[in-house]
Amino acid sequence: MSNVISHDFGRSRREDAGENERQEVKALCIYGEEAGYRVGLVEDAGGPEGSVLKVFVGEIDSHEVEAVAVVPSTPAGRMDADAIGIAICRTLEIIAGTGDA
Repeated sequence: MSNVISHDFGRSRREDAGENERQEVKALCIYGEEAGYRVGLVEDAGGPEGSVLKVFVGEIDSHEVEAVAVVPSTPAGRMDADAIGIAICRTLEIIAGTGDA
């Protein structure tokens, strides 16, 4: 898997994000909603790395989301993104205590 991770990965973007950094995109799919968060997938062709798929997480009550994984926009990348999205949902289930152990 060849993930594209920016040098500022892990830094809070909410404080630093200006209006020009925000973009509105339509989700390709929503993996689920757990523990107050929504997990989904978008495609972004506007970055320097070319077309990529981004797994995102955001609070259910907000339209703000943050990319937590970036994979190439290929069939193999889509399989990786699906596995990541489902794993994040399961992790949130466990944290919330709503999942079967």
